Amino acid sequence: MEREKRADSDALLASLKGENQGKLTIFLGAAAGVGKTYAMLEMARERSAEGVDVVVGWVETHERPETKALLEGLPVIPPHRLEYRSKEFLEMDLDALLTRRPELALVDELAHTNIPGSRHVRRFQDVKELLSAGISVYTTLNIQHLESLNDIVAQVTGVTVRETVPDRLLEVAEIQLVDIPPEELTQRLKDGKVYVPGVAKEALQRFFRPGNINALRELALRYAARRVDYQMETYMRAHGIAGPWPTGERVMVCVSPSPFSAQLIRIGRRMAERLQSEWLAVYVETSRRLPVGEAEKNHLGKNLRLAEEMGAEIINITGYDVAEELLELARKRNVSQIIIGKPLHSRLWEWLHGSVVNKIIRHSHGISVHVIPGKPKPNHKTSSSPGQKQSSFLFTPYVWAILMMVALTVLAVFLKPFLELVNIAMIFLLFVLFSAVKWETGPAVAAAVVGSLTFDFFFVPPTSTFIVRDIRYMISFAIFLLVAFFAGTLSTRLQQQVNNSRQRETRVAALYNLSRELAAVVELGPVLESIARKVSETFEGQVVIIVPDKSGKLAIRASSDSSKESFLDENEKAVATWVFERGIKAGRGTETLGTAAGLYLPLRTEERTCGVLGIRAINQENYSQPEQVHLLEAFAGLAALAISRIQLAEQAKETSLMKKFE
Repeated sequence: MEREKRADSDALLASLKGENQGKLTIFLGAAAGVGKTYAMLEMARERSAEGVDVVVGWVETHERPETKALLEGLPVIPPHRLEYRSKEFLEMDLDALLTRRPELALVDELAHTNIPGSRHVRRFQDVKELLSAGISVYTTLNIQHLESLNDIVAQVTGVTVRETVPDRLLEVAEIQLVDIPPEELTQRLKDGKVYVPGVAKEALQRFFRPGNINALRELALRYAARRVDYQMETYMRAHGIAGPWPTGERVMVCVSPSPFSAQLIRIGRRMAERLQSEWLAVYVETSRRLPVGEAEKNHLGKNLRLAEEMGAEIINITGYDVAEELLELARKRNVSQIIIGKPLHSRLWEWLHGSVVNKIIRHSHGISVHVIPGKPKPNHKTSSSPGQKQSSFLFTPYVWAILMMVALTVLAVFLKPFLELVNIAMIFLLFVLFSAVKWETGPAVAAAVVGSLTFDFFFVPPTSTFIVRDIRYMISFAIFLLVAFFAGTLSTRLQQQVNNSRQRETRVAALYNLSRELAAVVELGPVLESIARKVSETFEGQVVIIVPDKSGKLAIRASSDSSKESFLDENEKAVATWVFERGIKAGRGTETLGTAAGLYLPLRTEERTCGVLGIRAINQENYSQPEQVHLLEAFAGLAALAISRIQLAEQAKETSLMKKFE
């Protein structure tokens, strides 16, 4: 019997997920000048003629007569004027659009960066807010602004595009491809229909070379074709149409603090899109791979944020061997493709430390491994790195280690008549081990060198000279140094692992203690105070919790500061109000209202937003590290559940009382 064909429930749910949101249509082109804005306005006029309420939020005509003619008859929202560095700039008035609430808004140049002082850093965030409000949007985009293609565009054109748009936004959009032959685009540039004559001539010589145009055009066509395939497969799944479905694939990208990881992340995103699969971005933290300086920490945070924005599942694990941890995770999560960068280490370095790449390839067994070679960057190390290392260098442990060996030598001289030479050597070795455990590798090596010299000078025949007649003593000196190095290295790793374990234990314990406290309390006030206190203790900062009162007005209900005002001024309250209304985090460390002093997270359950948690951390790194942000979101999730539970209990009590008096 033929198996009954059933619709895929996941695909049906995905198709219904955005019913309450506006529909996004992106007019995609290979480059500026292909006619995206013109095509958008033509379709908008057709929709307007059909009776759809169309409003122009922002359209850049570049003074082209034919484009300006298409604007006639369409209602336009006047731009918002912003002052920046004593100059006045025009930006789209987002609030006016939200107040007007048209059925369809036209928002040109999706990849545009807004002027500082705007609510959002990027225009695509404005578009997301419009979509969340139920307003459909027509917008335009050039293929070079797609985040996952950023490195390919830089390689092909030699130009690194700074303004990029996350791929996830295009995944929910309808793509309208706008394309013209390269010869026609070149002629439009020469005729001054894209840029003014001077700028057009320079653009033709640099970015708009025939090879670049063809490459960008191919990228746009290929992307549009993949989107059509994906939409067709989604439709077939949703309606139970039989077809040769691809087998399950899962891609894993190995992330590190290196700036090169951004390229690996984009490659992983493209591969996952082609395979229609899930993908993971994994960072393995070991004692040798811990980010030491601020630059490395910032690069790691930036790479993990990029992967998260592009739709990856972020996994941060701790272990001793990077290759083993990656392979173990790959087998647990059924990973079929591993993407890893080829380090630019010398053969000597790999011989001493081992090659992670070679080990993964050797033990991959059924997993495809893609090794991406990096490019050497001789100027990558800035002058700040040595300065940072020098500033963190402490002489005190070295002084103590050397003084200890000198004191031991004096003591050994007095004990020389009572001890054999081998016993004295063992005492010196014992103190070298002590230095390694106490002060780690550097001071231990210094103690070993001083101990070797003093042992040779005072105890090895002939004494009072550094000449060694018996070559066997040279082996002893070498053992001193090796013991110091290996013991110090192991001590360093153990201390770092202990510190990491303590930090994680503190965070998990804080979450556990908070959940236990919240479960035992049934009044809203004490619950909010407990949440504010725990978050403040964990993140070392000022915390406020803002909850609407019975009239619906937001008010500070709990604060880690006794004044209950702390850092909240009128501007900060406006940010908190925006977060409550939209249900999206904003403030410091985000691209939405990033100039705010604090970070604000919505206390949101599946049904509604019941409040806002605001924090101004003393350590600004808490805003940039994904692990810290995820932990803060976990606190916010617990707080939202507790508040919702208590409010529902109060409503149930009120309902019960009302029934008694009826």
